[in-house]
Amino acid sequence: MTTSTQSVVLISTDREQSEWLQSLLEGTASVVQCQQKDLNDVLQLINLAAASIVFVPLAKDGWLAEVQFIEGLMAARPTLACIALSDSLDQDRLLSAMRAGAKDFVTFTSRASEMAGLVRRLSERTPAVIDSPMAQGSLMVMASERPVMQSAFHALHLAASLAKDNPSAKVLLLDLGQPFAEAQQIFGLEGQFSFMDTLRNLRRLDQTLVDTAFPRHKSGVRVLSAPIEGMDLSEITTSEMFLLVGTLRSLFTHMVVNVCGLPTLDVIELLIGNANQVIFTVDQSITSCRAGLDFVARLKGIGVPIANPMVLIDHYHPRISPDSKAIARSFGMDQFVELPVAADVRLRAMNIGQLLFELAPQDPLTKKYREWAHMLDKAGVGSQKKMVATPGLLDKLKAGLKGT
Repeated sequence: MTTSTQSVVLISTDREQSEWLQSLLEGTASVVQCQQKDLNDVLQLINLAAASIVFVPLAKDGWLAEVQFIEGLMAARPTLACIALSDSLDQDRLLSAMRAGAKDFVTFTSRASEMAGLVRRLSERTPAVIDSPMAQGSLMVMASERPVMQSAFHALHLAASLAKDNPSAKVLLLDLGQPFAEAQQIFGLEGQFSFMDTLRNLRRLDQTLVDTAFPRHKSGVRVLSAPIEGMDLSEITTSEMFLLVGTLRSLFTHMVVNVCGLPTLDVIELLIGNANQVIFTVDQSITSCRAGLDFVARLKGIGVPIANPMVLIDHYHPRISPDSKAIARSFGMDQFVELPVAADVRLRAMNIGQLLFELAPQDPLTKKYREWAHMLDKAGVGSQKKMVATPGLLDKLKAGLKGT
């Protein structure tokens, strides 16, 4: 996978501007698009992206407000290198931006070589930034566009296994998949905050809020769920998701995220593109495997980075074709996990809200959960790992989650 050595931030709600800048900086830097306008939110995102260069477009109308924003940004963070963008070489905008503290003024007609050279020169002149919080806790994402029965059940078992294997770890299950809040309901976890509540309280998100508002399973895993009534992902910006996940990664050593059954929107691409491990979840049916293959092909087609991919094959029957090796081969992935049917023990565990580690520690399904967690630890995914922003996904706010 192609990675970049640095990230730059673009303050804009216009995706075309983000795609334009990313195309010019391909191989030089990744573009983190910030749709926020509040200065504190922008500064927080810059910190999470570990960026030293910020691009601020100046619209033909209303550009004075953008110049004032540059002035406030430079007053709050004098070491930043701010580049003003414009549709034309307008002298009034140029002089005002430079007086406000911008390091340079470029137009949307700039060539890739010019922009890449400018970014390289400014990077050499700006102070080195510390590692992004996005580089801290590891992130594992279970993904499937088709709903997966019991995906939350599997995710909590993985999270609990990681917590047991790493006694000093702080493990979070972010359960966003369908059906919504399944882990919370199965295991009787009552939380004051849902995922959407946490987004609305980003500025308050710290260890105290986690300890008081995130329900804690007896395995030690904290659980943050989607609202039981559901949510509209299109209302969430990639900036908000970037800020949330970056903050959570600074608070937890391990994050298991379940997004099974969710459509492939920008915020889902952001999660997948920044994961230390992506676990594509299917069952053994041909229709499920085809849907999974289409999903992977679509992610690759739009440039979403996929790190350490693995196929999770649920309700696996070893005597029925296709077998696990054939399925993994079709996905082009070396790693796969088979979860046996074990219908009776699954049902008992869910009905009484108990993990299989307690209910049936020697059951084949229980052993598979342990093997799965051990595979991640052995690969270095289940422990903290430095990651970098990558082109393509970061433009949607792309990158960030990858243990960057």
